[in-house]
Amino acid sequence: MSSQEQAVFDRAHRYLNRAGPRARIALWQLPLVLAIVLAALASPAGWEAAPDRPLVLAGLAVQCVACVACLAFPWEKYSDQVALAIPLLDLVSIGLFRNAPGGLLQGLGTLSVFPVIWIAASMRSGAWALAVCFVAPMIIASPTLVDLFARGVPAGSSGSLLLPILLLIVAVAIRAATAGLRLQERLLRSQQAALRDLLVESLSTERLLTTTLDAVHVGIVAVGPDATPSRWNRRFGELVEPLGWKLPSRGDVGEAALPVFAEDRRTPIPPEQRPLRRAAAGERIDGEVVWLGRGKDAVALSVVARPLAGPEGGAVVAFGDVTALAGAVEDKAELVRTVAHEFRSPLTAVLGNLDLVLESEAIPQGDRLRLEVAQRSAERLLDLASDLVASSSNAIPVRLETAELGTILSTRADAARLAAVAAGVRLSLDVDSPLWVRVDPLRIGQAVDNLLSNAIKYSPDGGTVALRACRDDGWVRVEVRDSGMGIPPHERELVFERFFRTSQARRSDIPGVGLGLAISSWIAERHGGRLECDSEPGEGSVFTLLLPASEVAAV
Repeated sequence: MSSQEQAVFDRAHRYLNRAGPRARIALWQLPLVLAIVLAALASPAGWEAAPDRPLVLAGLAVQCVACVACLAFPWEKYSDQVALAIPLLDLVSIGLFRNAPGGLLQGLGTLSVFPVIWIAASMRSGAWALAVCFVAPMIIASPTLVDLFARGVPAGSSGSLLLPILLLIVAVAIRAATAGLRLQERLLRSQQAALRDLLVESLSTERLLTTTLDAVHVGIVAVGPDATPSRWNRRFGELVEPLGWKLPSRGDVGEAALPVFAEDRRTPIPPEQRPLRRAAAGERIDGEVVWLGRGKDAVALSVVARPLAGPEGGAVVAFGDVTALAGAVEDKAELVRTVAHEFRSPLTAVLGNLDLVLESEAIPQGDRLRLEVAQRSAERLLDLASDLVASSSNAIPVRLETAELGTILSTRADAARLAAVAAGVRLSLDVDSPLWVRVDPLRIGQAVDNLLSNAIKYSPDGGTVALRACRDDGWVRVEVRDSGMGIPPHERELVFERFFRTSQARRSDIPGVGLGLAISSWIAERHGGRLECDSEPGEGSVFTLLLPASEVAAV
C-alpha cells in the first residue's frame, strides 16, 4: 500500500472511529448498497425478471434486512463483533444474486470484496477472519465451480476459480494494514497519554513558578536577544508600570523613555547602556545599582543579570529594591564627609601654624623634633580625612585622557623612595615603554600611591618592593610585588572592603584604617579595569592593577 493510499485509509479509519456505532456501521454498508444500485442501473436486464426468480427476491430481502438492521438495531449496547452479522448477511445476499437462474447476475460475485474488507478489518481473530474471507466466497462460487468441473472446466472460466483466492489475498492485505494501523493507534494513544501527563506537569510547574516569582519582593524579567521583555513577575510590573512602561513594548516606546540614572542619581544612563540591553547582549551584571525615576519617587535598584544558554539567547535580570539601604549609605557617607571636612579645617590651621613655627631658627633642637612629630601626625590625620571623604563618595569625578603610564609610575615611584629608604626597603621599577592608556592620571597615581605605601609598610627591613608594568593581551598590567607577611586565603576576598585589615596587620600594630585598597579597587573599576590580589602567608603579596590598553598615542 502506497503512502498516499495509507493516508487515505488512515483518515477514513479515524472518521469511522469518531462516528457513532449506527452511523459507523451504515457507512461500512453504504459502498455495497451503492454498488448494487449501480449494477442494477447499468444492466437492468438481469433484474427485470426478478419477480419470477426466487433467489433474486431472497437476495433483495436479505439485503433489505441488513440495511434496516444497520440503522435500527441498538449496536451501542453490544460488542462491535456483533456487527459482523451485517457483512455475513451481505455475503448471503451476494451468493443468492450470483447463483440466481439465468446467470445474468453472476458478475455480482465480485461485490464480495466489500464484506470481505469489513470482516478482515474488524474481526478480532485473524485466523477466523481469513477463514471466513476464503470460505464464504468459495461457498458463493461453489455452484458455478461444481458446474464447471462437471463440464470439464471450459476455457474462460478461470474467474470463478480465482475469486476466492483473490478475496483471500485482499483479506490478508487488509489484515496486515489493519494490524499496522492498530499498532500505530496504540503508539499514538500512548504518546497522547504521555503528552497529556507532560501538559499537566507543565501547567503545574507553570503555576508553581508563577506563584513563586510573584511571591518574591524582587523584580524579575526575562528578555529576548532584542532586549524585549518576554516574561516578568508582578513586582517588576509594579516597578516600571507607574513610570509609563506598558509591558510588553518595543523600540523607542517603553524602556527607552524611562528615567534611569547611575548610582550618583544625576548621570542619565543612555538606552544602549541600560541593564536590559547589556544583559541581552550577553553581559553578566552583579549588584550594580541604578536609580529608576526622579525626585522623591525614585527607587534604587540592585541589578543582577545572567545570560540564557542556548541558540535563542536572551537573559534573566533581577531588580532588588535597595532604596532604603542606599538612603542609609548616603546618610552615612554624608556624615563621614561632614566629619572629615570638620577635621580638615582645623588640621589645615594646625599645619599652617606648625610650618610657621618650624621656619624659626630659634627653636631648640629637642623642641623642633617634637614639633616635627606633631607636624607628621597632623599630616597623617589630614591624609586620613581625605581618604574618608574619598571612600564615602562614589561621585568623585574621573576625567579620562590619553596618557603614557610609564611617566605616571616613574613619578609615583620617586615619591615613594623616601618612605622606602626610611623603612629599609629596596624599591625597583620596571616599566615597558611606551604604555598608552585612557586614564585619569591623578586617580591612577592615587591608586599606585596606595599600593606602594601598603607594600612598603608591610615589608620587613631589608625587604624588596617591585613596581612593574607591561602590556598583556589588550590590557596593561601594573604589578606591585612585595616580600612582606602575606595574606591568609580566607582574608584575600575581604582586603578590598572598606575598613578591613588583616589579622596579622592588627597584631603587628601596623598603622592604617583599611581604606587604601578599597579606594584603589574603586578607581580601577571606574576605569573599566579591576584590582587583583595574589598572596600567600609568609611569601609576600602581588597586587595587579589591570587597565584597558589604548592603541592611540597622545599627539
